[in-house]
Amino acid sequence: MKDGFQINEISKFFNVPASTLRYWEEMGVLAAKKNPENGYRIYTVSDLMTISDILFYKNLGIPLKKIRDMEKMDLQAHQDLCVQQAKTIRQQQLALEQRMKKLQFHIEALEMICKLQERPYTEEKVDADCIVPFELIEIEKLKRYIQNPYVYSRVQHSSCMEQEQRGLSVTCSRKEVENYKNTLWKNNGGKYVVCLMKEEIADGYPNDLEIHLAEIQRIYKTGYVISRFLTCAQENGKTYDFYKTYIEIL
Repeated sequence: MKDGFQINEISKFFNVPASTLRYWEEMGVLAAKKNPENGYRIYTVSDLMTISDILFYKNLGIPLKKIRDMEKMDLQAHQDLCVQQAKTIRQQQLALEQRMKKLQFHIEALEMICKLQERPYTEEKVDADCIVPFELIEIEKLKRYIQNPYVYSRVQHSSCMEQEQRGLSVTCSRKEVENYKNTLWKNNGGKYVVCLMKEEIADGYPNDLEIHLAEIQRIYKTGYVISRFLTCAQENGKTYDFYKTYIEIL
């Protein structure tokens, strides 16, 4: 067995950049000897074990400063450190699960755009209990939007389309718990057909809602129009907000 290894050998063996090995020395978790003739670092078999231990604890997410002090810890301190790290990882895991949940909501919204493009004007129940007013200065409601933009909704009635109201879709139970006094729209089990509404991000915010409404009114009388935000994206060089729009048929 070799008596010593150079830094490039150690770097290749552990797949750790030489700069990282030098940094570990600066942090005091590793102490390689140096060749007195040329100043090159020499790593011993004992250093290989030290590096292995560093990598083990780093893979557990323990900071270098804590790893540096572990040799001075008694068993209880060592256990306390590991228990605390387990709690930290669990918190990170929960945060990742929430992030994945929100990402899945967004993926479903994007998939919905494709579905509505392929099959417009199909009958569907509105996936909301009720819609309450929403102003951007209402911080708690804004937080709900940040959690899931799909809750942002617009309420109109086909008899007076210019009177647009903006709100958030909520469950009836949340409405009661949070004591929302006003309701823009409540789901009474009416029949609706769905379409994809696009609103250009430009002066006047032109959209194609009137086109969809006219198409449906060729067959039906219409009532409420509920538009739920899906995403913002470019199409043919223009930027649009995309909405899943429910049009009540009477």
